[in-house]
Amino acid sequence: MALVRSEGVVLKTHALGDTSRIVVVYTREHGMVRLIAKGARKTPSRFGFALEPLSRGRYVYYHKPDRDLQLLSQADTLVATGSRLTDLARLAHAEAALELIDRLVWGEEPHEALYDLLVQALEAVSEAPAAALPAITIAFELQVASLLGYRPRLDACAQCAGPLSADRLFSPARGGMLCDRCAAEGGVVRLSADALAGLALLLARPVREAGDYVEVKRAGEILRVIDAFLRHHFHRFQGLRSLELLRALQGPGSSEAA
Repeated sequence: MALVRSEGVVLKTHALGDTSRIVVVYTREHGMVRLIAKGARKTPSRFGFALEPLSRGRYVYYHKPDRDLQLLSQADTLVATGSRLTDLARLAHAEAALELIDRLVWGEEPHEALYDLLVQALEAVSEAPAAALPAITIAFELQVASLLGYRPRLDACAQCAGPLSADRLFSPARGGMLCDRCAAEGGVVRLSADALAGLALLLARPVREAGDYVEVKRAGEILRVIDAFLRHHFHRFQGLRSLELLRALQGPGSSEAA
């Protein structure tokens, strides 16, 4: 049994018995880990905010390779992100980032670039203007998929690598833009010129800048395409419940801005 130290972000927690918790943490050095935090539900808890979803901290735990649950020894808070979120929309978009990692990533394989991207997204959601939140979330979705090997192809036909259709036809199932011949097989979505340009920028630029170049009215168009793309290529992805709840609370007409 080895004693492991790692920085991580808490994705979710579950009650365990009367006093303990199971804590799911995405870590920089060891990927996804599930920890037993004994006594975490006692008041006051010796772990403080370190085990709350959205918190970033340093975690020390006993690791056994053949065990799914590891025993937490110590947890120290670096950033209590949840306490910095002052409104429902920010909280929903931050929780959507956690949801995405939980759905698309599994196993104790480190991916430092992906961890750093999650931290950047949570910082952006905390600090950016409210109007930028949808674009930040879409940029995060696109860049997570890209880091995991599913980058939408926008520069040539995703099926045959030929020149793109002038009609800007995107296929979620085939992973990108198509030429006229391949698009004739169906299953395509026609994008506006602004949406296609926005997709390229959201893939290439830091997530914190997403709101600078994609208007909210185009964010809704891009979001629908990327949602279909993720559903096709990641079987565990079935939408982001946090954003669905936000739209339900905001009422009719909110889908473009949520």
